Amino acid sequence: MKIWKVILATIVIFVAGAFAGGLLVKRLTPPPPPPVPPMFSQQRFQEKLKKELQLTADQTNRVDKVFTESNARIKIIWDLLGPEMQKERKETYENIRAILAPEQREKFEQLLKQPHRPDGQRRGPRGGANLTNSASSSGK
Repeated sequence: MKIWKVILATIVIFVAGAFAGGLLVKRLTPPPPPPVPPMFSQQRFQEKLKKELQLTADQTNRVDKVFTESNARIKIIWDLLGPEMQKERKETYENIRAILAPEQREKFEQLLKQPHRPDGQRRGPRGGANLTNSASSSGK
């Protein structure tokens, strides 16, 4: 009878440790990065095309021209949508701040200051102002 108690205690300890380890891993695992803005993924795709398709010099020039024209159209779209996106982000952050306790707000502000992408880039494709900082600078 005594041996079963030892075995049961060992199993309980093992399961509790596995559960705690699972929670710890889940808590410490960073969330996936947000989607890359179109221009950044476009630049990577452009470079990949040049390397993997072994484009001729003429093809490279023509592909570069296509991407340059596309980037100009994307810039126009960002110029139109950027202010609305900033407004939406600012409103979202204000709504989150209203939910949080004072200590949580402090930590939230610190989180907003951290880079959101692995490469540290936080600008939109048009090279404009940092949307995160402009949204969090409202002073609340």
